Parts: sequence; structure tokens; C-alpha cells
Amino acid sequence: MKTNYIQLLLGGFLLSLCFTACYKDLGNYDYHEINQVDSITGVANNYPVLYGDTLRIVPQILATEVNGDTGRYSYRWEALIENVARIIGDEPLVLIGTGHSLAYPVKLRPAPYDVFYRVKDKQTGVEWFKQFKLVVQSAVYQGWVALCDVKGGTRLDMVARLGDKDKLITDVLSFTNAGIPVRRQPKQLVFAYRSINNQFYLRSGEGLEKIDGESLTWKSTYNVRYEMMTPVGTDFAPDYFFNSASYPAVDYVIAGDRVFHRFLIMGGAFGSPINYVDEEKTPFRAAPFIACGFGGTLLYDQDHQRFVAHDPMFGTNCSSLRDGNLFSYSTGRDMVYMSYTNYNWGDVYAVLKDKGGKFYTYCMNIGNGIKQVYYTEMTNAPELDKATAFAVSNQLGYLFYAAGGRVYEYDVFTNKAKLMADLGAERVSVLKCLLFNSYGKEFYINLSNSLVVGSYDPSRPDTENGAIRVYSIPARNEQLQLTWSYAGLGKIVDLAYRER
Repeated sequence: MKTNYIQLLLGGFLLSLCFTACYKDLGNYDYHEINQVDSITGVANNYPVLYGDTLRIVPQILATEVNGDTGRYSYRWEALIENVARIIGDEPLVLIGTGHSLAYPVKLRPAPYDVFYRVKDKQTGVEWFKQFKLVVQSAVYQGWVALCDVKGGTRLDMVARLGDKDKLITDVLSFTNAGIPVRRQPKQLVFAYRSINNQFYLRSGEGLEKIDGESLTWKSTYNVRYEMMTPVGTDFAPDYFFNSASYPAVDYVIAGDRVFHRFLIMGGAFGSPINYVDEEKTPFRAAPFIACGFGGTLLYDQDHQRFVAHDPMFGTNCSSLRDGNLFSYSTGRDMVYMSYTNYNWGDVYAVLKDKGGKFYTYCMNIGNGIKQVYYTEMTNAPELDKATAFAVSNQLGYLFYAAGGRVYEYDVFTNKAKLMADLGAERVSVLKCLLFNSYGKEFYINLSNSLVVGSYDPSRPDTENGAIRVYSIPARNEQLQLTWSYAGLGKIVDLAYRER
């Protein structure tokens, strides 16, 4: 017991010495501030750059102790691809530089990136970073693509968008060395947005074929006949191709007396013809217009002059429609135009003409089922009988039509048209109010709510007589406002936008 008592006293004494030593040592530290980086300047928030070009950035590091000595720090420039743009095989984080400044020949694939510039003090180990956006583009990354008729031949011109700048690339398929043979009689151009493998579909006198949406290149196997389950000949030349922006992955092909359909989620090929109504054994000839929404698809039977419906997911044939309170779906009239719009969450506008030359507007909503909305004879509409192009505002429901170089806005609610644009000697060949899969982005919201006009001047060479104009559409039938234009393209037949 005595020994234990002595040990306890000795242990307590030693412990008190430790506490005393620690207490006295507190006053021996010399505290001082370490180097701090207050700011990194000379780095912009956004950099749009073409693939293959050199990205050059010269930062300025402002610190509390060291400003001019760049050797005091180590550096890392790291590019992180955005999740929405990532595909299988992508390396998520790529080191693109290790110096104070950056001079990087861009080899990242075209996509948006978050880039981090990391600065580390080698003496203290403290690190700071600056973040910015990098959008790597090919020359054909985004922008307007115009299908042009140049001396009877097909030519694609592109107004490529790089940041807030535009660049015209005439004959863009030659620019990309696409390798496509000469195509005559240009007819239609559609951008088919997919989750991956976006494509253009080009329809000409030689048929319908794909063009790769990333590189704008072509292969001999890109003809649509390679996408058909039903055997078709090498002379297969469809009359119309439809891709739904409102109902992703739905396509239709109209070819003579056959209509083919596919829902890409269920398979990549067009199945058997679907242009049969209910139990009828004879196929109908469809007008070259299709409207598709979440409530179904509308087609027009030219043989019996009637609207019919199709289930875009699983339908193997079409269905007749029961007449509503506003009109009969069996109209006895010829279809002039039909289009799906975002107006009223899925209104479809159709313009029909009777044997006496009178025009009528039929409006149906296909946002949830198929419902009749509006019907009227079109009166007070100058030059409607000469109209060559139509479009409907996605935001306001106005119907636009063009005759010669004049663009009219027809208000179906007042039954009256108003001249909105007069391009003089030019001829309007295209009117569009486009829909986009990237609708949530401000750029596409504004463009979707605009009117796009494609025109050409017949007094000038068809190699350079085309122009694109984009107009905002005010409410209350006020005059259109020109927001963007570009001239110098070929003679425009059709327009599509390569969206991102």
C-alpha cells in the first residue's frame, strides 16, 4: 500500500510538471499571417472555342505577399465534362495544362465543360481555384442549316453559331468532306433530335437519307431503306418525313400509298404500313402533313378527305374519329397545311380548301386525347389563294402565311389578316415556328416563340440569293420585330436548326 501511495504521488507530480511546461510554452509561439490569394483575374466566365483552335488564357494572381513570383505556386487546369453531355467512354476530368498561363490546342470532343484553374502555394500547401465555362465546338456544332436549290442541285449552307458570333459556311457538306454524291431536286430537311446520335434527314429527288448530326458526314448505308423492316427497292423515294420534337423518338415516313411509323424506344426500324383505318382493308393516301402530341397523332386521309388518328407508341393502324360539336372530321375538303403547336398545350392547326376555293381553319388539341377547339371559314385574308408557306405561333396562336414577298398574320379569333412584312422583290419560301427539345434554355424559348422566314431574291444568282430572318411576335397584332438576319445563302428550300 505504501508503495502504491508513493507511485501515485510521483505520478501526480510529473503530470503537474507537464501542465506547467505546456502553459509556459504558450507564449513562445510567433503567430503571423500566411500568403493569401485575394483574386485571380484575367479569366473570363465563358470561352467558346472551335475544336483544334488554341485556347489562350493569361491569369493575374493577386496575393497578400507574393504577386510577381509565379514560381511560388503550382498550377493545374482541369476540364470536367458536364453530366448532360457525357457519353460512354468519356474521361470525366481531363488535365489540360500545368503552367501559370494556358495555351491549349483543344482536343476535347465538342461538348460543354466546367474548367477549374487551381493555384497551390508550394510553401504553405494552401490551394485556390477559379472556375469557368468552356464550350468546345466543331465548325458545325450549332446553327441554322439551309437546304438550298443551286441550279437544280442540292446544297446545304450553314450559319454556324460560335458564342454570340455567326459564320456562314456555304456548301457545308463539302467543307466537312461528307462524301455525299450529287443530289438533285432538294425537297426537305429535318433535324431529328435524339438523346444520342442526332441526325439530319435530307429528302431529294434521289430519296431520303441521313446526315450525321455531329460531323455532317454521310455513308452509303444512310439511306432510309436501311431503316425499314418492310423491303423497299433502291428507288424508294418518300414524299414526306416527320420527326416529332414534342414527342421524342417518334418518326413517320409517307411514301406514295404507304405510311410507315416507328417509336425508337421500342426499336430502331420502321414497321409495316399503318395507313389503314379501323377494319378497312384498303390503305388510304395520306396528305404530306402530320401532327403528333402526347394525346395522339393526326393524319389526313386524302382519299376520303377526313382526319384520322394514330397511337404513336403502339398503333399498328389508324382509327376513325367521332364527330364533335364544332365540325365533322370528314370534311370533304383538300388539306393545304397542318402543324402541331405549343399553343394551348398542344393545339393543331389545319388549313383546308373546298372546291369553290374557300379556305377554312380547323383546330384540334392533342395534348391529352383529341379534342375539337375551333373552326371557321377564313375571311378577310388577302392573297390567301396565293400562299406558298404557312406557320403558327407557338405562343399566341396566330396563323402566318406568305404570298410572294409578303408575310401576313391571320388572327383566327377576329377572322382578319394583317400584312406583317413586305420583302419587296424577294420570294418567301419558308415560314416556321420551330419547336425544340432544348426548350428550357432561354435561347430556344425565344426562338420557339419567334417566326422564322426563309427567302430568296430571284434577280440574283441562286448561289447567294437566300436570306434567313427571325422575327419576334408581339401580342395584339402589333408589327413583327426583326431580331436577327443573315444573307448570302443559296436559294432556300427548307430550314432546320442544329440545336444543342
